[in-house]
Order: sequence, then structure tokens, then C-alpha cells
Amino acid sequence: MHPFRLRLAQLALENLPFTRSRTWTLLDINAADGATTQFLQYYLPYSTVFGLCNPSIMGPRLPLGQRYLTALPNTFHCDCVIAIAEPNQPVQALLNRVEAVSARWAVVIAPLGTAQEIDWRQWGYRTHYEITEEPEDGVILVAVRDKESHPDEVTTPRVLIVSPVRQKPTILKHFLFGLQQLDTAGIETEYLFIDNNDDGHASQMLREFANQMDAPVRRLRLPVGEPYNRTEIQHQWNESLIWRLAAIKDGALQAALQHRFDYAFLVDSDLVLHPHTLRQMIAYGREIVSQVFWTSWSPDQPPLPNVWYTDFYTLCRVSRSHEVPPEEQRRRVEAFLSALAFQPGLYRVSGLGACTLIARRAVEAGVCFSELRGSMLMGEDRHFCLRAESLGFSLFADSTLPPLHLYRESEVPRVEAYWQLVNSGVQGAELNRQMLQLLLGRQVPAA
Repeated sequence: MHPFRLRLAQLALENLPFTRSRTWTLLDINAADGATTQFLQYYLPYSTVFGLCNPSIMGPRLPLGQRYLTALPNTFHCDCVIAIAEPNQPVQALLNRVEAVSARWAVVIAPLGTAQEIDWRQWGYRTHYEITEEPEDGVILVAVRDKESHPDEVTTPRVLIVSPVRQKPTILKHFLFGLQQLDTAGIETEYLFIDNNDDGHASQMLREFANQMDAPVRRLRLPVGEPYNRTEIQHQWNESLIWRLAAIKDGALQAALQHRFDYAFLVDSDLVLHPHTLRQMIAYGREIVSQVFWTSWSPDQPPLPNVWYTDFYTLCRVSRSHEVPPEEQRRRVEAFLSALAFQPGLYRVSGLGACTLIARRAVEAGVCFSELRGSMLMGEDRHFCLRAESLGFSLFADSTLPPLHLYRESEVPRVEAYWQLVNSGVQGAELNRQMLQLLLGRQVPAA
């Protein structure tokens, strides 16, 4: 068995749409030599995993409880079908086999290159992208279908757009202009600014914004508290600033809950949003999704994203028991960054922040930004992400419509070029390519 198939089996295990600790019946419909079936059975000890395979290629297998079939009985029924595609295997034929099985759930894992021609939505699947621990595997598509799913059809979603604001006026004006450009047709929006400004002009700009908008705008003025120093090198956060911000964000989530909004959209006040941002994030139908943007966290570093895989800011998948040499880690990081930028789409990640849509169901379940006792990770977004995952909410990041992040005042001159790109209609990989050129200080080609 090639390790690639086992890496895909790991993705199948991670994306099962049910609680693993309960008893289920699963079918590994493309079991090959049975190694993936055995892998799934090992980590689902209370379930029964059947493997559909050719006995002529079966190797010796330890008796872990898995069962092998050479053909499906006419009366065969299971809870979930798992289909792990081979490289270059036609996914359509595999999908036809999956749909012929009587099962509530289906999970299809396939290399993106072989799965792009399928209209997954038409087949009733929700999809996202992943990469494995081995970058040369490329981007992997994960498709999940639940025949008993009845998603809430919200004809006019209600969204509370929230921003804690302690911002320099030169940056704030571009953030507010971006909000004014948002496409909110068919979306009921209200705005909540938590005004923590230490510049009176910035507070006045929020008041003027309220007068210019048709949608309701609420401004909650809070005492400043303590200095927040920002330089051209970095933003200087400390523990007290972080956990005060966490409390501010949690108050906003509770306000969204109390006033029965379907979503809270938390966005930092130094972002210039693409006009289609909110509409696209809602369309994904996920409980938690962030928009990917790129930032040079220090002037001498290349642009990096606001999403990550593990710990504080690890930008690649790693195994807990495996120490990755520095050169290999660099290779994996480059593969992740390249995938986000040049194969854009919806990715499952483990860390995100600063531009996040949060569904009501997640807030009702207890998702929040407060400090998790026992975790030494710095930053309220990391505690939010850990809590969300522990409550069963996956984290997703969309890399097709990057906002412009004005991390420094010196970056304000990029705004005009950003709007030229947006107005030209480029999206996805081309928009990311030109955005990265812009952030690197290179001339953006004329649209």
C-alpha cells in the first residue's frame, strides 16, 4: 500500500461527519489491498468497517475487526461510504459506485486534479480543500454528503458586522469605504463598532459613517484603558490588551445572539474588504469561515496568511510524534502557501482570525474568545479556534477574495492599486498573484 492512500485515509478519518465514539457501519468502497480499511477500523474501534476489494491483491492483515467483501450483497446497507480515489483514477466512476450504496453519509477523498470536473453541489456534496503532511501530494478535495441533512434555508440572512475600532484615521477611512462597497443585496445587515479609539477624529469618522448608511449602525464607546503602540515594524500586544479585546469580542457575539442575528461577521478595522466577501462567505454554509489575507508581519519578511495549521503559527501539517527537519518544514510551508495563493478555494485549517464569519449555532454552543485555562498560546484568536474545534466546529478559510491588510500607515498608497484590481474583475489565483506582487512592492500589471 502506497503511503499516499493512507494519508488520504487520515483525511477521511478527520472529516467523518459523525461522532467517532458511537457505533457505526462503514464501507471502504475502494479498499485496494485493504490497508485503508484496516487503518479506519483501527481508529474506529466501536464500529465495523467493511472493505470492498479484489482478493488477488490482498496482503496479510491483522484481525482488527474489519471485514472484506468482493461484491456487495443486494441488501447491503451502511451508515457511511468512504471512497478514497487513486491518483489519476476517474472520480466520476467512483462517485457512481458510492451513490449506488444505501447509506446516509458519503465521504469522497480525491486529488484535486482528478475531481475538478465534478459538479459536487449538484450531487448534494459540500466540499473543501486540504493538503497532507507530504506537499508533493498536492491539494486534496474532500467531499461530504448527508442524505438526511436539512440545512436551514435563510432567505434573508441577518448579519451583524462587528469591528472593535482603535485605529488611525488614515487607515480607518479606507476600512469604512470598503464596508460601504460590500454587496449586501438580499442580506439584512447592521453594524456594531466598539469605539475604543484614542483619537477623537477616528470616533468622529464612525459617527459620520452611521449618517451615510441606510443600515442601522451602532457605536458603543468604551474607555481606552491603556496605550496600544504601533510602529512601522510591529504592533505591540500584551496580555492585558489581548484579553480585554477578547472580552470586547465576546460581548459582540452575545449581542448578535440576543438580537437573533444569523451571523456575526468580525472584521479588523485595518482591512479593505473585497465587495463580494460577505456574500461568498455566507454561501459556503459553514459555521466558521475566515477570508485569507496576506501580511508582511515585519518589513523584511515575505507576505504570510492570517490562517495556520497548528500551535501559535505553524504553516504546515506535522505529526505530533515526528520531528520535521528544517529544510523539509520549509518545503511543506511553501506548499501550503502556494496552495492557498494559486489553487484558491475553501481550505480546512486549525487557526484563523481577523476576518471571520461566525454562525449563530456556533455562538449558541459556546464558541468565544475568552482565555482557555491551561493553554499558554498567545492571542484570543487561538483560544477561539481551540474552543471551536473542541466543540465540534471545523474551521475554514477562503482564499479567493483577499482583502488588503493595511498593517502600517506606509502601506496606505497600495489602496488605489487594490481597487484597480478589484474593479478589473480578477479573482482567485490571478488576484492573489497580483496582490502578492503589490505587497512585495512590485508594479501590478494593468488590468
